[in-house]
Amino acid sequence: MIVTSEGSTLRLVTQPDHAHLAGELLALWHADGLPLHPRRAELLFAAREHDNGWREADAAPRWDAERAYPYDFITLPARDRIEIWERGTCRFATARPYAALLIARHALQLFQGRRGEEGWDPFLDFLEDFARDLLAETGVPREELEADYRWIDLADLIALTACRGAREPVERYGTRIETREGEIRLDPFPLVGATTFRVPCRWLPLRGDGGYRGDADFGGELAAARWGEMTVRIAPVSRELPAARER
Repeated sequence: MIVTSEGSTLRLVTQPDHAHLAGELLALWHADGLPLHPRRAELLFAAREHDNGWREADAAPRWDAERAYPYDFITLPARDRIEIWERGTCRFATARPYAALLIARHALQLFQGRRGEEGWDPFLDFLEDFARDLLAETGVPREELEADYRWIDLADLIALTACRGAREPVERYGTRIETREGEIRLDPFPLVGATTFRVPCRWLPLRGDGGYRGDADFGGELAAARWGEMTVRIAPVSRELPAARER
């Protein structure tokens, strides 16, 4: 779950809905040869499903009584995140092995820095073996896997910036991502034109005095909340027309 405070309100976006935005974004990506990429369908599938392991967890979100705030994709206890990513990396291994390999590569990117921390080493060992086996099965050279993964990682970062409402600009793989005037601005711009996306979300009141009474109270309130949409507009960093830049 991605949880953002908006004054006295919480905005909640599920991880799968965030991932769907990443897939939609990549589907409109016209730069870097992606439209003619021989594995484009697998790239789009992996982007859209890279957080599939969160389906079950986000269907039953939990309340962190100590923080008086919902658990999110960062604060959920390690054992739960490990279970989520074991499920998410394995779900499509038989039907879509290359997409599963990209999802496993994403998990390694996220958690490699956890090696040596309690509970993480067996999972990371599993991920490395799992990815090695899928790489051999698919026959894709490692350097091509790494080149393909850059698209997944970048689409994920852009979608996460939008869903979290992040304000600080970031740069990855030569692409600058910044939030300005309510838009996500990219430079260089990889789409044909500025595009508006809609992401499902729900809003809940952020109660005072310790917040919700526990998982059941929080989950019940969320289940009763009406679904809405947040609008995400992706545009170039510079909104000037070429003629204006020349003057």
